[in-house]
Amino acid sequence: MSNVLLIAYDNESHLPVFPMNIFYLMGALRKEGHTIGVWHQDIHHEPDKGLSKILDRRFFDVVGIGFVAGYYPYRKVKSLSRIINAHRTRKDINFVLGGHGPAGASEFFLNKMGADTVVVGDGEKAICDIAQSNKKGIINAGSVDGDYPDLECYESFPLDIYRLNRTPLAGRTDFCLPILSSRGCKWNCSFCYRMRDGFHERKSSAIMQEIRYLHKNYAINYFDFEDELLMSSEKRTAAICEAILKLPFAIKWDCNGRLNFAKPEILKLMKRAGCGYVNYGIESLNQNILNQMGKGLTLDCIYTGVENTISAGLSPGLNLLWGFPNDSEENLKKEVEFLSIYSSHDELRTIRPVTPYPGCRLFDQAVEMGLVKDAKDFYENKHVNSDLISVNFMDIPTAEAHRMLYRANKDILFNYYSNRFESAISGAERLYLNGDTNFRGFRPV
Repeated sequence: MSNVLLIAYDNESHLPVFPMNIFYLMGALRKEGHTIGVWHQDIHHEPDKGLSKILDRRFFDVVGIGFVAGYYPYRKVKSLSRIINAHRTRKDINFVLGGHGPAGASEFFLNKMGADTVVVGDGEKAICDIAQSNKKGIINAGSVDGDYPDLECYESFPLDIYRLNRTPLAGRTDFCLPILSSRGCKWNCSFCYRMRDGFHERKSSAIMQEIRYLHKNYAINYFDFEDELLMSSEKRTAAICEAILKLPFAIKWDCNGRLNFAKPEILKLMKRAGCGYVNYGIESLNQNILNQMGKGLTLDCIYTGVENTISAGLSPGLNLLWGFPNDSEENLKKEVEFLSIYSSHDELRTIRPVTPYPGCRLFDQAVEMGLVKDAKDFYENKHVNSDLISVNFMDIPTAEAHRMLYRANKDILFNYYSNRFESAISGAERLYLNGDTNFRGFRPV
C-alpha cells in the first residue's frame, strides 16, 4: 500500500472552495487501502516552501496536484513543482498531475513541471493504479461513473471552513458546499476542452443520499451544483427537482444550465424545489459566431430563456465572451446592452476575452493561423491574465481591443455599483426615516 499526498493549492481566496477533486480521489484510494494526506495550502495560505516541511515530516510514494487551465494555476504549480523536484526524497516520489490544465497539453506539462505522470480523464481508477503499481507517463484514464462517492471522506476535510464559501444568492446564515450531479457535457464548444467522452448522469438517488448526509452531519443547506450541466434535458432537470421536493427538509441550490431547456414549466419547478440562481453560458450575441463555436443556441433561445428565467423568479448568471474570430465592436456593445437590461446585479459579471486553452479546437485554429506556436508559447508568453487578450483572432489591434474592453466593462462596473449604492441608500432610508428596527448594519456580506 502507498502513502499519497494530495495538494489543495492556495488560489488566494479569502474563503476557499471545497476541493471536490481531492474528495473523489481520496474515496477511491481509501477503498483500496492506501493512506492519504492532504496539504490544505488553500486554507492556511502557507508559502509554497511550506511544502518542503510536509515532505520532510513523512515519506510519500505519490504526490498529486490537480488544476484547471489558467495563468494563475500554471504559475502556482510551476512554483510547487520546483519544490517537489528539489526535495531530497524526489527520486522515490511519483509526481502526478491531473485536471483540465495538464490534460490539454500533457507532453508539455509532463516536461515543464518535471512530473512523472499526467492523468487525462477521470482520475479515480488512475490514481489507484498509480498508487498500487507505480504507473508513470501519460495515462489516458477514460471515465468512471462516480455515482456513489465515499461520503465518510467528508470527515477528513475542515468543512466548518469550506461551508462558509459564498454563492450569488447565499444568505448570511447559509452553509454552502459544491456538489456534482454529472460529469462531462453533451456539447462541444470550440473554446472548451473535453477531458472525457460522453455525459454521465449521477442517479438522483445518489445525489439525494449525499445531500441528506451533508445536511445531517454538517448542516449544509445550500448546494452549489458545480458540474458543467445539471440542465442537460427537461426530463432530467424535472427528475432532480422532484427528488429534492421529496426530501424531509428544504434546501437552497444553484446550477449551471442550458437556455435550450429554460422553459417556463421547468424553471417554475426549479424555483419550487429551492433553486434561486442558474448560470448560463451564452458567450456571444452574434448568431454566426455562435454557429462557428458550436454552441447549439439561437439568439431567440437566448433572449427567451433569460426572460423565462427572470419571470420564474430565478436569478440568471450571464456569461459573455468577446474576441472570437470575426468579432466586432458592435458585438461588444450588444453584450454590454444585454447585461444592462437583464443583469440581476446579484453578482459582478464582466465581459472577458475568449481564451483558446491548449486542447480545444480554438487553440488548434490559433496555431493554424500562426497566432500562437504551441502550448509553451501560450503559457509562457501569451496567457498572462484572464482579463487580457492572449490570442487576438480579430482584425482589431490588441491595444484598441483592450481600450474597447475597458470602456465596456467600465459601463458594466458603473451599473453594478450604482445598483449596490441604491440598495444601500434604500436601506438607510428604511432605517432612519421609516424606523426599520430589523436593520443589521451596512454589511459588505
